[in-house]
Amino acid sequence: MNSLTSQPIEGYFVVTNEGLVFEVKGVIQPVDRLIAYLRYVPDPSGNRQSRDGLRFSKVYDLEKRNRYLREKHPQYLWYDEKRGRVLQAVPNDCVSYVLSPIDGLRQLRDLGLHMTALEEASQSLAQSIVDKAGIESSDIGLTGSQLVGLDTSQSDIDLVVYGARQAKRVHAVLRDSSLPRTKRYHGDRLERHLDFRWKGHSRWRSVLKKIEAKKALQGLYDWIDFFVRAVKLPDEMGYSYDDFTFECKGTRVVDCVVTNDSDSIFTPCTYLVQCEELPDLSRLVSYRGRFTEHVHRSERVEARGRLELVRNVTKAESFYQLVLGEDSFDYLVPVI
Repeated sequence: MNSLTSQPIEGYFVVTNEGLVFEVKGVIQPVDRLIAYLRYVPDPSGNRQSRDGLRFSKVYDLEKRNRYLREKHPQYLWYDEKRGRVLQAVPNDCVSYVLSPIDGLRQLRDLGLHMTALEEASQSLAQSIVDKAGIESSDIGLTGSQLVGLDTSQSDIDLVVYGARQAKRVHAVLRDSSLPRTKRYHGDRLERHLDFRWKGHSRWRSVLKKIEAKKALQGLYDWIDFFVRAVKLPDEMGYSYDDFTFECKGTRVVDCVVTNDSDSIFTPCTYLVQCEELPDLSRLVSYRGRFTEHVHRSERVEARGRLELVRNVTKAESFYQLVLGEDSFDYLVPVI
């Protein structure tokens, strides 16, 4: 059984006093607020309706989220001195309530015969994972639009598994294709998935198609898209929020070799690398699920992202990292 703390982490959602819905990003959080991205906003003409009849709109693009907050709720844009930039974040005293993935799945199970087709499929897939991987029911949760109660008939199954050991068990089961009713993306569904996830990257489409077809933590459960997010627990990370400072060095394209992919299944994901052109570049990191399971050890890769100089204030050490996915033009592909 996992040891989730009371503080929300990746996979959780929080609702503010104004009714804004944010998705929590990352595992290690500041003491006084949560790093979280705006996801749903109250909108009388919105196409998402909550169980109590309120309407919302989903905000997809990161810049649109920033613009909305700048214009209407600037208190949720926070300049983090340690990171040297503005982040979307919710102060603790602005949180009206927290939506826990573990509680969300538990409540779904309690619906019994009253579940919709999507809810039944979500509960069934989660239970199959629990049974096959040998994890506890409290290790897996429901996230995404279903957790918020703003799902539609076109929504996906979004699950989250907490704990490194538990996540590796789940990944092994999905990798071996031993779960009934699950399939990897293929055919037209793979093409649609590519259009959604990698729009604007036609240059790399053939490479990305091969990558996405092999990923185990995503696919189809019967006819429904699913994605399983693997998240470490805070006490498995080995550091606190204030241990590092970050200095942005601009956008960079790098050519490097992956030396360690053991954290590639997690969100956030990390790839350790060696780079001749930038010897102090130690790792590629991403808070976006699209970069999980993406490249492998010993592969030479090309990546575009935000270059950061990272300083460990507890050890007086520094290194560079490339952050992927905060710009729609970022990419990571193997090269020959």
